[in-house]
Amino acid sequence: MSVSDFIATVENRLIVSCQALPQTPLDKPEIIKAIAQSVELAGAAAVRIDGGANIRAIRKESAIPVIGIYKTADRSSIYITPLYEQAVELKEAGASIIALQATNPRQGNCTDLGTMIDRIHSELGLGVMADISTLDEAIAARELGADIVATTLSGYTPHSRQLKGPDLELVKEIADKGIPVIAEGRYHTPQQVVEALNYGAISVVVGTVITMPDRITRYFIDHIQRAI
Repeated sequence: MSVSDFIATVENRLIVSCQALPQTPLDKPEIIKAIAQSVELAGAAAVRIDGGANIRAIRKESAIPVIGIYKTADRSSIYITPLYEQAVELKEAGASIIALQATNPRQGNCTDLGTMIDRIHSELGLGVMADISTLDEAIAARELGADIVATTLSGYTPHSRQLKGPDLELVKEIADKGIPVIAEGRYHTPQQVVEALNYGAISVVVGTVITMPDRITRYFIDHIQRAI
């Protein structure tokens, strides 16, 4: 799928991140596939999926656009698709576009960002979505050739805004620079999604509040406990 076709498909629509925390009951390819099928049935434009096994499971049943990522366990370094070899695995599994972490500093066992983007374009023939946490990172990723940036990691790096809700201001800042941006990160209500679209996002990724019953249950329990 070309980047232009991907953007046309998801524009002003919802993308759902279908992921499960490791060692939780949903952390099985057949269950991730069922979740993806369910959100597709409801009208999701695309899904964001972690790992080749999960992508392959979905591809057996669906042609929905898949944003492929490869998460590693070590959150102290680059952990979202850090290596080119992982991008190859995602492509072979059926990813439509590759998402990778483009925050600074680029530390740990990871491929140089510019090299990563170039090779995904030239050798895999896929577009690149750069997960960033600040405007400067968005600009730098775009200059290195990223096709789209996503605000996925705002609030998850020490140098980005630490907000309880989504970083709508970052969406606006990036859109105002003319950089294609997808909003992601702590979107919990339809109103927040609409706000992000009004601020210039191409699309919005929502995950936990749709696809993680363990987290959703804890959210309700925490509110009950605070109230009593």
